[in-house]
Amino acid sequence: MNRLHPGARVAAVLITAAALSIAACGGDDTPTTPAPAPPPAAPAPAPDPGPDLGDIINDYVDLTVLATYEDLSMQADRLMEAVEHFAEHPIQEDLNEAADAWVATREPWEASEGFLFGPVAFLSIDPKLDSWPLDQAQLDRVLASDFELTPDFIRDGVGANLRGFHTVEYLLFRDGEPRDAADVTAREIEYLVAVTEVLYEDASALYDEWTMMGDSSARDGGYGEEFKGAGQPGSRYLSQQDAILELVEGMSVIVNEVGTGKIADPHAEMDPAIVESWFSWNSLTDFSNNMRSVQNAYLGGYHKGERGVSLASWVEHHDAALDMRLQSEMQTALDAIMAIPEPFRNNLGAAAEINAAIAALGTLDATLQGELKELVRANAS
Repeated sequence: MNRLHPGARVAAVLITAAALSIAACGGDDTPTTPAPAPPPAAPAPAPDPGPDLGDIINDYVDLTVLATYEDLSMQADRLMEAVEHFAEHPIQEDLNEAADAWVATREPWEASEGFLFGPVAFLSIDPKLDSWPLDQAQLDRVLASDFELTPDFIRDGVGANLRGFHTVEYLLFRDGEPRDAADVTAREIEYLVAVTEVLYEDASALYDEWTMMGDSSARDGGYGEEFKGAGQPGSRYLSQQDAILELVEGMSVIVNEVGTGKIADPHAEMDPAIVESWFSWNSLTDFSNNMRSVQNAYLGGYHKGERGVSLASWVEHHDAALDMRLQSEMQTALDAIMAIPEPFRNNLGAAAEINAAIAALGTLDATLQGELKELVRANAS
């Protein structure tokens, strides 16, 4: 075996390494393609706006306002029929039926007072239907006069305090009960028929004004379509936020009126004569239905009908704690009203219960005017 010289072995190793290096490069001069850039990150999803404001407004019109006014119109029609029947047959049974029909008509009216805006305000239908106290002295003078007691005379010849619910109430009730039919005079029956017919016309005008072109809206479909069209040309509501704020203001107005007017004023003055619905002793039922009006506006729908997409669901989405508090404050106010001893006109000195109701209503009104309106302004457009 021939043994290489050490120097020869080193040279061989170097030659071999060089050859391997050349082989590795191999003469392949194709440029290397850069790796593709990663796709851009997907945009963050838009925040969930919650229930659609348009759906809330639509259902508010259809399931709350129109449902209430439709019931009011139907009940007022039944009241008119009952009064006419009593006029034809002035017996106690028929007078009792007319008195029951008055109470039934009173419910949807009081349940509409959470939205005393639009036609009811523009056409002054609220004072025409519900002014109190009744001017009893003036009514007695009219009854003793030679005036022809017709619907035209009621419409054009007397003031608001001689028409509407409380005039009909006075002619039907005494001390919380239907009057003795034998005590009702022919002139009173004549006036009762005329004033009830005008009440029916005023009550029905509310539904008509919200559903068809009328004096309060030049838009086809009436005020209801204008309210639904908030933010669109032809609507006085420049945005859906404006419409929702109108809804909230309507709730606040009646909460404040019940607390600071309907309950507080008679209590402060200890005067039964300024209690609303004191001939029928229906006062606390009236006030309770005012609160149901607020609940209907907030929870959606009509308490005698179906619910829908509600402002409550929108508030819950944006501030669940506020929604829970509002619903609790509404129920607390209603419960406090119902805790006042009946009849209200005979219990104006029930200070503990009355002050509890006034306080509960004040708390609710502060939340409506404060946090709820702030939430709407910040999150509704």
